[in-house]
Amino acid sequence: MKYMPSLIYPSIYEIDFNKLYASGKRIILSDLDNTIASYDELTPSEKQIMWNEDLRKLGFKIYLVSNNQDKRLIEFTKTFKVDGFIAKAKKPFTSKMEKYLNIHNINKEEVVALGDQLVTDISGFNKLGVTSILVKTINQKNQKWYTKINRIREKQILKNIKKEDFDKYNQIKVFYE
Repeated sequence: MKYMPSLIYPSIYEIDFNKLYASGKRIILSDLDNTIASYDELTPSEKQIMWNEDLRKLGFKIYLVSNNQDKRLIEFTKTFKVDGFIAKAKKPFTSKMEKYLNIHNINKEEVVALGDQLVTDISGFNKLGVTSILVKTINQKNQKWYTKINRIREKQILKNIKKEDFDKYNQIKVFYE
């Protein structure tokens, strides 16, 4: 199923990156808005910076993949160190991500991708052919209007996930309660 995440965690801080690194993952592709930071956080918090530094010390390369504008990513990455980013990624479409991975010789087997939306992030990462991790949205109150539409679609998708994998459904449904 194109919306089924490989893994599910309540937040980026609870992901076992040591285990992922031991399994051969070296690259993190991550959505920014409501995955790492809420829409209204223009600069990273101390906790986000420490998370970033810890991952880099482990040996991960970090890339942001966002449907947001260049300006948003440029501002955030002044203090949140990344190896690169893709703005206006047009997730769930994969053409920009595919091109970026090819240009930078990134092996998809080494990639783990983080996101908070089934419709854009997880669907796009799954189509890309990488390990996808769903995390709970940081702040649903400040989402854009088009994200709110996606959230309505996600409730229908959840019904399909329930039929496909009841355990994953139970893990995801608490994100929507």
